[in-house]
Amino acid sequence: MRPHSVSAYGFVGLLLFLGAWQAVGTLHLAGPSIPALTEVFAIFAEPWKLALLGRAASSTLLSAATGLVAGALLGATIAILAHIVLPLRTGLDRLSVVVNAVPAIALGPILIVTVGRDWTPATLAAIPVFFLIYVTVSSGLRSVSPRLKDAVTIMGAGRMTSLLLLEAPAALPAFLGGLRVAVSAAIVGAVVGEWFGASTGLGIVILNTMLNFQIPMMWAAVILAATASLTTYGLLGVCEGYARRRFS
Repeated sequence: MRPHSVSAYGFVGLLLFLGAWQAVGTLHLAGPSIPALTEVFAIFAEPWKLALLGRAASSTLLSAATGLVAGALLGATIAILAHIVLPLRTGLDRLSVVVNAVPAIALGPILIVTVGRDWTPATLAAIPVFFLIYVTVSSGLRSVSPRLKDAVTIMGAGRMTSLLLLEAPAALPAFLGGLRVAVSAAIVGAVVGEWFGASTGLGIVILNTMLNFQIPMMWAAVILAATASLTTYGLLGVCEGYARRRFS
């Protein structure tokens, strides 16, 4: 199936989903919990609500971006370390699984005490990113053909030269693929982290509007988070596609 066909199907699917949402909200098929899409978009036409959502989105995206960068750097670094120092690989594999397995709800109170309320959203964003990048980079580094590695070694390349010129480029598409998936995890982690007492953010808006039953405002905040996630996902998808054509 050609890429433009997939894009066309995705666009049609999105239109059908939005149309179904509008119909469900207009006909009140799900009660007040799912308002019509026009009611949600009307929130963005009110200046003070738009300003509030803008400030909240900026805070959430900053925390998510901080967690994404920190988690990606840490995950890639530890994956390279495990690849170079083989005795560490098993232990680091298990450690990454254990860190990712701890629920965010359980980590939240601990992080408030250790890193503070302001850094809790970014830290909760970094944890799933670290795991995804560690797994994808580890897999990418091991994907090089043994015959190709032997050929490079015979030509006189050392361990670090092989890593830089052969294994790291081979792992780049996997890294971008992992980063693409990690974006959504980072935004979700930042939103959940804001529930533990952050001063601002989309997580605070979602929580407060839910408690006060301001449902259209709540959905507007959710749409902003989803839009940021999908936009970044698409941009990284383009980068991943180029890397696969270039290095695969």
